[in-house]
Amino acid sequence: MKAKPKRNPAIVWRLEKGMRELAWDRARKGEEYEDVGVLTLVLGETIHQLNLVGAEIWTRVNGINTAEKIAAEIATLFQADPEEMHADVMAFLTDLEGKGWVTLSAGHGPQAPRWTAR
Repeated sequence: MKAKPKRNPAIVWRLEKGMRELAWDRARKGEEYEDVGVLTLVLGETIHQLNLVGAEIWTRVNGINTAEKIAAEIATLFQADPEEMHADVMAFLTDLEGKGWVTLSAGHGPQAPRWTAR
């Protein structure tokens, strides 16, 4: 079974204007970019920001892409080891599932999301 992560529809999100480009510019120059807030998520009364890697993963979560496909794309983008990136992406998605931001469905048959406010 291949997980097809799906976003919680109650989350409002946006890419922050210019921040993605700034983070990518820093990454290409070998500078620190991990602390740059690229994507903002709002759920209820809480606001969260994701860095460049988190944003690149989040924008690919759509209920269609498998976690494996997302990890492969991220590994290519960041020129990282595919197996290592797969483990990192799965850990990130599992963390997001624990927060109620995504569900990790197997991708076959109807399955109701378990959205909860946290």
